[in-house]
Amino acid sequence: MRPLKLTLSAFGPYAGETVLELEKLGKGGLYLVTGDTGAGKTTLFDAITYALYDHSSGGVREGAMLRCKYADPKTPTFVELEFEVNGVRYTVRRNPEYTRPKVRGEGFTAEKADATLTYADGRPPVTKAKDVTAAVQEIIGLDYSQFSQIAMIAQGQFTKLLNVSTEERIRIFRKLFRTQRYARLQDRLQEEASRLNQQRTAQNAKLDSLLSGVQYAPDDPDAAALAALSAQTEPETALALLDALLTRQTAAQETAAAALKQTEAQLDGLQQQLGAARQAAQLAAQLTEKQAALAAAVPALEAARTESARHAGDAAQLDALTGQVTQAKAALSAYDALDALCREQKQAADAAQLARAQAAKKRAQLETLAAQLTADEQALAALEAAPTQKLALETQEKELAQRGEALATLQSRLAACQKLAQKARRAQEAYRTAAEAKAQAHARRDALDKAFLDAQAGVLARELTEGAPCPVCGSTHHPAKAQLPRTAPTQAQVDAAKQEADTADALAQTASTAAQSANAAADEARRSLRRDAESLLPQRFTAPDGPVQLTFALMTTVLAEEADVLHTAQAECTAALRQAEADCARRTALDADRQARTRQRPALEQAASDADRTAAAQSARADALERQITDQRAALPCPQRADAQAALDALEAKRRTFRTGMEQAEAALRRAQQTHAAAKAAVDALLAQQAAAAKAVPEQPLEVLQARQAELSAARTALREQAQQLAAQLLPNRTAAENYRAAAAARAALEQRWQWVSALAATAGGTLTSKQKIRLEAYIQMNYLDRILRHANTRLMQMTAGQYELERIGAENQRSQSGLDLGVIDHYNGTRRSVKTLSGGESFKASLALALGLSDEVQSAAGGIRLDTLFLDEGFGSLDDESLEQAMRVLAGLTEGDRLVGIISHVGALKDRIDRQVVVRKGRTGGSTVELIV
Repeated sequence: MRPLKLTLSAFGPYAGETVLELEKLGKGGLYLVTGDTGAGKTTLFDAITYALYDHSSGGVREGAMLRCKYADPKTPTFVELEFEVNGVRYTVRRNPEYTRPKVRGEGFTAEKADATLTYADGRPPVTKAKDVTAAVQEIIGLDYSQFSQIAMIAQGQFTKLLNVSTEERIRIFRKLFRTQRYARLQDRLQEEASRLNQQRTAQNAKLDSLLSGVQYAPDDPDAAALAALSAQTEPETALALLDALLTRQTAAQETAAAALKQTEAQLDGLQQQLGAARQAAQLAAQLTEKQAALAAAVPALEAARTESARHAGDAAQLDALTGQVTQAKAALSAYDALDALCREQKQAADAAQLARAQAAKKRAQLETLAAQLTADEQALAALEAAPTQKLALETQEKELAQRGEALATLQSRLAACQKLAQKARRAQEAYRTAAEAKAQAHARRDALDKAFLDAQAGVLARELTEGAPCPVCGSTHHPAKAQLPRTAPTQAQVDAAKQEADTADALAQTASTAAQSANAAADEARRSLRRDAESLLPQRFTAPDGPVQLTFALMTTVLAEEADVLHTAQAECTAALRQAEADCARRTALDADRQARTRQRPALEQAASDADRTAAAQSARADALERQITDQRAALPCPQRADAQAALDALEAKRRTFRTGMEQAEAALRRAQQTHAAAKAAVDALLAQQAAAAKAVPEQPLEVLQARQAELSAARTALREQAQQLAAQLLPNRTAAENYRAAAAARAALEQRWQWVSALAATAGGTLTSKQKIRLEAYIQMNYLDRILRHANTRLMQMTAGQYELERIGAENQRSQSGLDLGVIDHYNGTRRSVKTLSGGESFKASLALALGLSDEVQSAAGGIRLDTLFLDEGFGSLDDESLEQAMRVLAGLTEGDRLVGIISHVGALKDRIDRQVVVRKGRTGGSTVELIV
């Protein structure tokens, strides 16, 4: 992958649109990214990684954090990268989620994160962030983690792999080389072995349970051998004993079943004889009972016939009484008609009275309506001017509200201006503090640097030994060695002071930029406030001799006074408007009432006339009904209805007496006839049954048969219990034998699988007895580390003039699982020691060599993918001139074969050595610029 063109817009510290023509750097060699501290050098690498993978190069900045704080709100935020892979060009454009002004209306809206990948051959572009990332991974052949280790080695990552613990190095390798599949294989084998072992234990328990459930008699010939059966017994032995037991129990069950069948047959024959004897005795008893009932039914039948004949002449008298009752009921209905006529006359009289009252009410309503219409006309005349007054007050209210909004806006502008002024004062204080800290840091750095140089003679003298040549004069005799001052600083202290001075410089520069920005914002806010104040309140801030000086105190006082005047005017206007609205509402209501009453008047006049006519008609009807009542009362046979009802009740009672006597006599005769017939039929049926059953009656007495039945029943019960007991033993034993045969076969197969799975798990987990304790994943990672070290040591030997070589330290004993620790071989003195004992410069060279070796190996593990560009974001300040020269030779070697290597560094020596440079500078008003020097 080779980047050709990078475009940044409102991204990181780059406020506007910045275009970097990386293609002009060529296809090979070194180029340097340099410039002011904090200007955005690393952001260039972040932009490339973000465009490709939606990640920053160091992994610490997310897309939402990359919006430029100096950018204009309308400037879009995006990164566009044109790159080349295998001679094919691609363009990827990506933007994070950020807020922007709305296209229509006021306020802001969220711009969602998005991405687009465009092909040079005209294929449809890929859209959506995740799809673009997946497409980029497919084109380049690397995911983000691999790319950051191969092509984009970020700041602070060099020494990470060198000094991390073994556990952390395992996690790094697992992610880079995807060795987690070997760890999962280890765990799966261990889990499978454990699971199989648990199944073995469960299978043995099952065999013990099956064998313990075998049932047999205490006197069985194999009782002792059966009791000793367990899971450890050979399956052939156990099955032979079980089959012999089943054979004996099956034979005993068949013998008991034959005896039971014979006994049940004898018992069935005896049951038939007992049934015939019991039936004959029962028929004799029933026949005696029914013959007695027939004899008793004959006198009752004769008495019922006599009583029925006595009531034969009552039918004629009953018919005569029925005719008299019919006539009395017809006469009684005339009283009902008279009562109905009286009720109708009462209703007519009440209706006439109600109609007269309603007519009077309608006349009163008509008079009241006329009076109300007169009052409405007078009130409407008094409220004629209310709508005009309301319209004028509404206009005044809107004008006062607009002035109030303007005063509120001016008040908020005043508060914002005051905050900006306070922010500017704090920024100036911060700048003064940072400047003082900068001066102190510079003074300390210069003092320590001078003291360190002054003490170099003592440092060299401390290393001299008698007989060894002096590195300065070459003498082997040292009679008067220089003394090292007790207060002499160390190289680490001097380096720390320099670092603190650089940090103080950066902080002072940042504070200066912030103070300038805050002062500019405060001045612009004050000028804008002045313009708004003069526009809204010209009489308060202008005078004949010139503008009035604007201060925050004056502005606060003026706004308070104007607000009081406005509130008073608004209160008065609101009260007057409420009264005008009430008058308008009352005028509208009165006009509606007047129109409604005017419409009601004709209908009310007609209703009054109709009510008068209805009252007259109801009174005439009531008088006519009164005359009809008098005529009908004169034609009645009895003066009162109660007398007519008493005569009718007497006739009804007499008729019921005759009818009840006749019905009771007929019912008694029917019951006597039915009783006699049923008794005779029962006697005849029993005689026929007795004659038919006489042939089946046994010769032996019933008592003898019952005794024999009891004897056979006891024998059958004993045989059934014996058969049940044998079945209770045989069926479970047969099932246990079948289950044992299947379980024994399953255990044999399980045992075989457990043996080879356990052997595999021990091999992969590194737990074999008397073998080195190395797990499968660790073995694979050790292989990767050895290959990384071969690449790394090629460069480390060049950078250290053949002094140092990295090596992998194996496990200390067979009980340890370690194997990824790092050590260093010092070829100058033949010693081996930990990498943590290296000095700062040595550690940097070892880390750089290891990072480059890791890049080579990950690239190889990714399928031999070649990257045409390599980016290094790391300072070289810890290297002396010779080490820097050696590192440069190594980096120059990386450029062989048309590879371009970009380096971010502040080291001045690199600026002199590398001609092609990308220079990043801070702007005075915020934002950064980029210049390409080829």
